[in-house]
Amino acid sequence: MSQTSNEIRNVVDNWVDEKISNIHTALNGKIISYDASINRAIVQPSGTYKTEDYREFAYPIIYNVPVVFPTGMGGNSGVTFPISSGDGCLIIFAEKQLDDFVNNSNTSDDLRKHSLNDAICIPGLYTNATKSNIKHANSVCLFNGSAMLQITENGFSGILNGTDFKFADGDLVVNGISLLHHTHGNVENGGGSTGEAQ
Repeated sequence: MSQTSNEIRNVVDNWVDEKISNIHTALNGKIISYDASINRAIVQPSGTYKTEDYREFAYPIIYNVPVVFPTGMGGNSGVTFPISSGDGCLIIFAEKQLDDFVNNSNTSDDLRKHSLNDAICIPGLYTNATKSNIKHANSVCLFNGSAMLQITENGFSGILNGTDFKFADGDLVVNGISLLHHTHGNVENGGGSTGEAQ
């Protein structure tokens, strides 16, 4: 291959690399703050980027980012959870500008693509070192701090304020006491009360 061909190839490669460097798809990051009243977050992408003159900078903080929770039925059914500053997240950048979609309009003539301005935040991306309550591969789990609800195909169980409960085979057991099969002590005739269930 001639020297001229190599030079042309290098020019093309550099041009393609430059264009690709401005295409943002997805980055891991962290949540700086979250406003539940409008479901928007301020996020910080991880890592750095290089400018055309080879200077390296941290990615900028991105404001007013929509947060995605699992929802359906037009937003009338879903799962939400508290978000704290410093939580990990996946930041996705839309192929086209999001202004029209977010504002339910079709008035923008901005043709930007894969821009940092069109970010969406999916909370819950952490490193392997992050402690996680996701330990039950065959259950649907809802947890918040020390509270846990675990649903299996045979029933559900959980812990709430130090009280453990389990519902299975048509019976509810709370702190080891069965709703169907418990007994009472201190039974007496008349208007008195029984003792606590055993």
